[in-house]
Amino acid sequence: MKEKEELPSKGYAVIRCHDGVIVARLHSFPDSERALMYRRGDEVSFMPLQDDEMVGTPTLFTQILERAGYRVSKDIASSSS
Repeated sequence: MKEKEELPSKGYAVIRCHDGVIVARLHSFPDSERALMYRRGDEVSFMPLQDDEMVGTPTLFTQILERAGYRVSKDIASSSS
């Protein structure tokens, strides 16, 4: 287990709950109701989401379509050139 780091005196920190490790440090936080956070190493960026945008896995979207009555095929059609 990593030793807990000191919290920054200014800005924001994203902390992983199970071990208390700071995984990202931010100077500012997005001014939007909903945003996706991307992290690559110490670099963090946010992408604001619009009210009508949804985020999910392919499995989630497949389940939504199936519950709405659509049949979803997992077969991939191939075309020859």
